[in-house]
Amino acid sequence: MTLANKISALRIASVPIFLIALLKDRFYLATLICFLSVLTDALDGAIARRFKQKTPLGRFLDPLADKIFLISAFAGLMRLKQIPDWAFILILSRDVALFLGWILTFLLTGSLEVRVRFLGKIATGAQMLLITILLFQMTFPALLLHPPASELLLWATVAITLVSMLDYGFTGSKHLGSIG
Repeated sequence: MTLANKISALRIASVPIFLIALLKDRFYLATLICFLSVLTDALDGAIARRFKQKTPLGRFLDPLADKIFLISAFAGLMRLKQIPDWAFILILSRDVALFLGWILTFLLTGSLEVRVRFLGKIATGAQMLLITILLFQMTFPALLLHPPASELLLWATVAITLVSMLDYGFTGSKHLGSIG
């Protein structure tokens, strides 16, 4: 297993510790793990490119690590009433739709390849930013973001997530249409 893949696997392994810290009000630890997860997300990709360690496993593990962390973080933040349930449901809906599309593509083509779209990267970045800011505010409540600003960030994140879902849906249906 390459170093980049080990970093992705470590990100996945850190999720239970992150969730326990978050739900036990250990916000410093949860924020630290979140920060490290975001940092290592960039790091594993940079290592894979720099040292020519791009592998099929890595192309699968990296987005999987993102999804596991993001869904877990949003579920925990929803449970702590830091995001509304409707926002979690909409964000989760995109990931469920992508997963179902990936399964359908596999069944029709036999390919396990995950093709990340630009809007998908933007949506993931916006989600990571929102989670990081919310955790930072929970950790350091004296530095609260003005409520309309954090609500605007939430709405923007949900909007770009939904636009990304439509982009994946449109692109995936075109691709599948060309197969059959």
